Amino acid sequence: MFYKLIVLLCLLTFACTPQPAAINSTVVSGDSELDAAIAQARGSLDEFVTRIATAHANRTFVAMKVRFTPPGESPQEIWVDEVTYTDGVFRGNMGDDIPPLRLEAGERVTIKEEDVVDWMIVEDGKLVGGYTIRLAVQRMSPEERERFLETLDYTIED
Repeated sequence: MFYKLIVLLCLLTFACTPQPAAINSTVVSGDSELDAAIAQARGSLDEFVTRIATAHANRTFVAMKVRFTPPGESPQEIWVDEVTYTDGVFRGNMGDDIPPLRLEAGERVTIKEEDVVDWMIVEDGKLVGGYTIRLAVQRMSPEERERFLETLDYTIED
C-alpha cells in the first residue's frame, strides 16, 4: 500500500511541477514555490531527526524524497521509506528502481543530506512535513485534489 502511495505521490509531484533547470547538489528548479518547499524541508531536518528519534505509538510512516542522479541522465526524485538516522547518517529503503544506478525498490541506501528534497512522517493519521506534497496538492484542480485526498490514509492539515 505504501509503495503504491509513494509512486502516486511521485507522479503527482512531477506532473504538478516543472523539471529542474539545474543539476547539482543544490536543488534549483526555476520554480520559486518548489524551491521554497525544498528549502523548508531541508531547513526542518532537525525536526525530522528529533521526531524519528522519539517513539510514537501512532506513527505509521517515515520517508524522505531523495534526489538520485544517474551518470549522464536527468535526476530522479524517489521516496525512500523506513528512514533512520544513526551516527549522523540517514538510511532508508528505496521506493522504486533506478536501473542505471543498480538500485532496486526495497534496497537499503544511505542518504546524503544534500540530496534530500523533502521528508514526511505520518503520525496520528496526519501528515507532518511533506512540503512538496502540500505544494502539489495546492496546485491541483479541486477535482484532482478530491480524488487524490481520497486515496490517502492520512490527512493533510495546515
